[in-house]
Amino acid sequence: MTEQDQHLIDEMKKNIRRLIDSLEQTKAELSRIKDEKVNLENELNQNRSEHQALLKRYENLKVAKALAEGDPESQAAKQKINKILREVDKCIALLNQ
Repeated sequence: MTEQDQHLIDEMKKNIRRLIDSLEQTKAELSRIKDEKVNLENELNQNRSEHQALLKRYENLKVAKALAEGDPESQAAKQKINKILREVDKCIALLNQ
């Protein structure tokens, strides 16, 4: 084997080593990105749950505010709700007899 052939073989070995190192770095980066993706998905799901809870709370507050205000419609709604509750209480009392 000539000196030029040996030089080509050495260059090829260096290139292969660089490719292997690059592959290992890419694998490590991919693993890190996958972990980050899982963490972000978990955070997104948690934020979605929190958002739904806040929306529900907001709707409840709107209803409570509407009932607390003294306009005639809310007063009528309160009276209907109270009437229904009294009827339910009567039914429960009849069932308990």
